[in-house]
Amino acid sequence: MSINPSIFKAYDIRGTVPEQLNAEAAYQIGGALAHYLKPTAIAVGRDMRISSPELFEHLARGINDQGVDVIDLGLISTDALYFAVGKFGYDGGVMITASHNPKEYNGFKVCRKNAEPLSGQEGLNQVLKGIQDGVYEQHAATRGSIVRRDISQDYAEHCLSFIDLDKITPFHIVIDAGNGMAGKTTVPVLAKLPVQVEKLYFELDGTF
Repeated sequence: MSINPSIFKAYDIRGTVPEQLNAEAAYQIGGALAHYLKPTAIAVGRDMRISSPELFEHLARGINDQGVDVIDLGLISTDALYFAVGKFGYDGGVMITASHNPKEYNGFKVCRKNAEPLSGQEGLNQVLKGIQDGVYEQHAATRGSIVRRDISQDYAEHCLSFIDLDKITPFHIVIDAGNGMAGKTTVPVLAKLPVQVEKLYFELDGTF
């Protein structure tokens, strides 16, 4: 099956699932991305969309088949993915998300070392060409592995480093997380703040 080139946008890869973006496309993208970046390890995070686990599975398999390790960051936000790539020195990162798009969409936001985003002219077009050339079919002699890593506390400490906790006066706030990833990533941060929080829609829900 040939990949639909229309899913390659100016700043990400995005399309409807499974019509435009499916398991096979995810595998091809993973393989071509690993071939293009020539990394040792790629960090991968995902949002709560229903299609995200399957896309992760096949993207990771494509990366592993090129002899590259996948650092599975699990359910995280896009900003946390970029933080992890920069903080821990990974050679690249992929966030499985379609941002503000409706639930039938999903996609990949991709960055290279130092959390530098790939765009159409700077990387994504090369990944597409790699797929069209079939580079993902050329497997490495030794497959990469999947390593699970929880960065929630690391990211919380990073966020808290921007403020002086001693100068915060206790107060009462209401936060609406919209059933999105903020409902997960903000919890460790809020736990360290002198605030009383009324949480609205903090449950992750990929059926929005």
